[in-house]
Amino acid sequence: MAAQEPAQGPPSTQYHSDPARIQQLRELLLKSLEKSTPCDCILLSGGVDTSILAEAAYAVYNRDPDNKDKPRPLTGAITVLCTDQATDKFYADQISKRCGLKQEVVKITLDSVLEELEFCIKTLETFDPMELRNGIVIARGLSVAKSLGYTSVMTGDGADELFAGYSFLHNMSAERLQAYSDKLTKTMRFSAVTLSKALGLTLYQPFLDPEMIKFSQQCTRDEKINYHEHTQEREWQDRLSGQQLHGKFILREAFEEEAFSAWRKKEPIEVGSGTTILPKMFQESMSAEELQKEQERILGEDGIKIRDVEHLQYYKVFLKVFGRDWPARILPPPEVLATQAKDKGESA
Repeated sequence: MAAQEPAQGPPSTQYHSDPARIQQLRELLLKSLEKSTPCDCILLSGGVDTSILAEAAYAVYNRDPDNKDKPRPLTGAITVLCTDQATDKFYADQISKRCGLKQEVVKITLDSVLEELEFCIKTLETFDPMELRNGIVIARGLSVAKSLGYTSVMTGDGADELFAGYSFLHNMSAERLQAYSDKLTKTMRFSAVTLSKALGLTLYQPFLDPEMIKFSQQCTRDEKINYHEHTQEREWQDRLSGQQLHGKFILREAFEEEAFSAWRKKEPIEVGSGTTILPKMFQESMSAEELQKEQERILGEDGIKIRDVEHLQYYKVFLKVFGRDWPARILPPPEVLATQAKDKGESA
């Protein structure tokens, strides 16, 4: 059977998922949220995933607010930002107000990054800039949650992986998307798991409930990726107009009445939180000549190709934490280690 190619451009009519499938997804996530209740706070980026979790949980609780035996699902929200221009702030503020959450907005500075860096590198066992840039946001949020006395935290982990939230998936054929999604489901890992454990916090990830994973694996490409018509009335809210392609389509449909960010454009964590400024922050701390000298030295001594100042700073902290006793998960392949050992022996 030939692979189904993605549609070329917006369709002439608006696609809607089967109402029965939408209802099934709603019930599965609400059940997963019940298992996660009560939870002290949520790491609230204001994206569609955390918007759904916070507002769906609140909507269910609010149906029977006088029931004293019914625990409130969430009371606090932590929003981590690097700049005042970070796009998450507008959405996170709106959601916190709508749900009556006590919101703590955490501003990241270069000093606070350096404070979290050693903890992140030691816990995540990496010096990869992308992983650490995202990990620092999570670590900062979790650390603040703990300092405020919270003992349990909820995150929106898994929705992008399960329901094709990432834009690079949107041009895949149905067959390729299915194969990639199946692989991603087996290999996905989240820094919040390791970081929360290290901090002694209980972590809830409602999207990763086994029944949610099973449902996502049965979704068609159309249910995961499709076009939505953004009305003029919602332009201020969605910050989009006309027909726009979205991942996590059926998830957005299922909770569009509750979730303020239901049709918000997907943005990587480093864009929403503003951590895209981190490379610039680091770059300003070293001249191009100094960087080149360090790159040449490290390539010669360790066989590691340093890309930029940010990468260099992470690598230096990594060496401070682990020395030459590298964690097994990031060791070079055995054949590379053998070559390095041989080269060192010949140069001795």
